[in-house]
Amino acid sequence: MTRPAPPTPPVDVLSASGLQWALMDPDLNVVQASREFVISLSPHTPLPRPLPDLLPNLSADEQMNLRYLQDRTSFQLVSVEGRGLHCIASPTGSDQFPVCLTLMEFSLDDRWLMDLHPNYNHALYSSDQWLGHLESIIKSAPEETLNQLAARAVDISHSRGGYLMHYRPELRQLRLTARYPDQGDTQDAPFAIDRCPALAACVDDSTAYICNDIDAQPLPFLAGQEVRSHLCVPINYRGSIVGVLGVLNRDTPYTEVDAKSLMVFGTLLWHALQLPKTLRVVAEQSRVIRQQKQQLNHSLIQLVGAIADALEVNDPYTAGHQRSVAKLAHRIGRRMGLSPHQLEGLKLGGLVHDIGKLAIPSQLLTKPSRLSGEEFDLIKTHAERGAEIIKEVEFPWPIREMILQHHERLDGSGYPFGLKGEQLLVESQILAVADVSDSILSHRPYRPALGYEKLQEVLLEGRGSQFNSDAVDICLALLCQERTQAIDCVEGLSLGEVLRLGLDDTLATAEEQMKQADLSVALVMDDDGVTVRGFITNAMLTFWHSPLLDTAAERTLDRELQHRRLHQVMKHDVPQIERCASLESAAVRLQSTEEHFLLVNDARGQPQGILTWPTLARALQEKLTLNQGLNSTERPLPQYLD
Repeated sequence: MTRPAPPTPPVDVLSASGLQWALMDPDLNVVQASREFVISLSPHTPLPRPLPDLLPNLSADEQMNLRYLQDRTSFQLVSVEGRGLHCIASPTGSDQFPVCLTLMEFSLDDRWLMDLHPNYNHALYSSDQWLGHLESIIKSAPEETLNQLAARAVDISHSRGGYLMHYRPELRQLRLTARYPDQGDTQDAPFAIDRCPALAACVDDSTAYICNDIDAQPLPFLAGQEVRSHLCVPINYRGSIVGVLGVLNRDTPYTEVDAKSLMVFGTLLWHALQLPKTLRVVAEQSRVIRQQKQQLNHSLIQLVGAIADALEVNDPYTAGHQRSVAKLAHRIGRRMGLSPHQLEGLKLGGLVHDIGKLAIPSQLLTKPSRLSGEEFDLIKTHAERGAEIIKEVEFPWPIREMILQHHERLDGSGYPFGLKGEQLLVESQILAVADVSDSILSHRPYRPALGYEKLQEVLLEGRGSQFNSDAVDICLALLCQERTQAIDCVEGLSLGEVLRLGLDDTLATAEEQMKQADLSVALVMDDDGVTVRGFITNAMLTFWHSPLLDTAAERTLDRELQHRRLHQVMKHDVPQIERCASLESAAVRLQSTEEHFLLVNDARGQPQGILTWPTLARALQEKLTLNQGLNSTERPLPQYLD
């Protein structure tokens, strides 16, 4: 049963009272108000006026309570001007003006009121001050860090003194590590915490200790220090008390708000000071974990390699096939831009892609004649049997899927499931190309190696339909140098490595990296690392690097030259040629340039390698020799597995 509302004084009585009062309609519009109320909140605003316009800090919950007010209630808030307001809302019993609101001001000078009624502008300002204090402490010299912590604690609490103590829980001892102001007579010897009840209470209860008694006893660790008031808080780090931070002798009493602020400040700062040490520990642990992971992966690959070797005992005609496929697939994947993690998995997948042949009778694997339909169907089960063999092994790569899919084709014509397109892993698509390539170029019990021409025919016929286009292009480019027919294109040559440098790299950086990579030319790329802007050679570095000089002034000049940026000294006209160009075209182009190299680009115009005169000359000589018929007509096995 609802309690009847207390009677509200008549309007004329309210007007004569000098109180700040207002009557509101059911929608919380202030319809009538005392002169004091209007002057206090908005002297130039005519009534009626919505109450939230006059009191913007009125919360949604408080507005809801006023709309459905049944009993007298009170609450506190802060006015726009930052004044504290104690609000009393009373139901009037009137349908027209159901709520009477009375305001009384109070001072926010006391810190406990700030805790009860937060002034958010003040909080933001205090936060900014805190950040300034934290920054100054972190940037201070290591030997001054703890003293700075004590000094900043004094600043934020408006005290006259402060201290910092380190706590050793196993001994229940405290040691004074910092004091502000430093009076030179600090007793820093450890002492039992039980000698000081204030600190014992602080540490044991993990709570602040406040004493505003002017007759407080002196603290035993502060020799001769007069203590009129005292606040100390525990410093908590990772669930343990590591120290005590204290401040002394403020002109006004310490409050719970001061304790909360000081505790947060001390704990936050201690974490900040420990962060570099923590990061070093984490970095070392990460290094150890990475090293252990690399060792584990290496051991895993060695183990799988041994399994692959065991498989080849069962099928001597395919000896080395899995290793060959793994190496070729790894080279293709690297050219396609796979991540190092993917490349590791791709190599491992290649080493075991035919592991299912362990479940196939060796008589079928070594049969010297062509297989019958039934026999070939049995051979085709090796993909599923391989996946079954390793199903209980948890690899960090999709090895099982690679085994299952290495005979699948993009158009769905493969086996065992007829998967197509995006259903196939990119690793499986690469393995498919590498597997076909090694099979065609290798001898089998029932046929000799078919040669590069047949491989080129098969891959180009299935390019984009059965096989990944990029994998086909890269595979043919890699194997192009192994073919025994006359070499007639640049892409088949063994090109030099491309070293990419930035526009803002220095001559010293270029010299160091080119020397480390044993290269005579480097490309200078734009900021996005995609477009070639120029190049620099060893000859250019020699020109800009002054001779060996004896005087100090000359050696200084030499160092200044070495700090020149590459965009200041590079050459812009890069001699280039496409990878599909003939050897003769490359020779003509190389003769027409003053440089000793050509930049070979792929079909998309991206740098693929560096072609130099020695490489081109050897290729032209090989072509001439082959065309004269001086070489053997017997087709050798491919040598791309070096």
